Amino acid sequence: MTQDGFIPIEVNERSRTDIVERGFSRQPLRVDEEIARTLDALSHAAWSMARDKYYDGGDRYRSLNRLCAEVVEGGVKVSLIEESTPYVQLKKYNTTIGDVPREYAPLPQEVAGAAGVRKIIAYHLSYLPLSKVGAKYLVNMHVIRFTARPGRPCDTSPPGLHKDGEKYIVTHLLSRCGAVGGEVVITDNDKHEIDRFTMRESGECYVFDDDRVWHMLTPVAVLQGNEFAYRDTLAFDMLPEGWEPPK
Repeated sequence: MTQDGFIPIEVNERSRTDIVERGFSRQPLRVDEEIARTLDALSHAAWSMARDKYYDGGDRYRSLNRLCAEVVEGGVKVSLIEESTPYVQLKKYNTTIGDVPREYAPLPQEVAGAAGVRKIIAYHLSYLPLSKVGAKYLVNMHVIRFTARPGRPCDTSPPGLHKDGEKYIVTHLLSRCGAVGGEVVITDNDKHEIDRFTMRESGECYVFDDDRVWHMLTPVAVLQGNEFAYRDTLAFDMLPEGWEPPK
């Protein structure tokens, strides 16, 4: 990575083809030492995040940072945006807490702006179908921890199959411990199942075009005999400049 945020990238054509053909891909993240260190640092940072006060159905913790990116010849430029504004989803997409401005504390700049974070963003942005040279994106970076205790699982909001009202969404597993559940389900717009899987490896990821699929996560609960469980993820909303969700 250069000082101007430029990251050279070899485009993953298989991921691009997957998204064009079915709106979804599960190609592996290409990991180097900086990316591996970043995944570890984000997992540790999850222990210090504030509880999500907008979710009462379980114990969830999350942060929000914003970055900007531009696709250029041979790679992607990625920069951290220091100021943070509330996160808002339309009621159409989030029937439980939609239209509510939600404020989440950002992770420290040395974590959220690390070279590994920028490399991950550049890797995924480079293969998106709208990523022609000159394309610009706003990137919302979420680290989310689902925790569970006996009799108190943790679910998404809204639960069940839903859309998020973002354009492209990429989700990575950071860590998982003592948990059962947390199965990802992806369907097409007719709600015919495309894939169903449980992520277990740090860095394991999937990406989808929110316009073209529905998705859900089954509740995270404690494995029998345990007193506590958690599942940490790193998610990016990748929003092309000028794009707006269907209303």
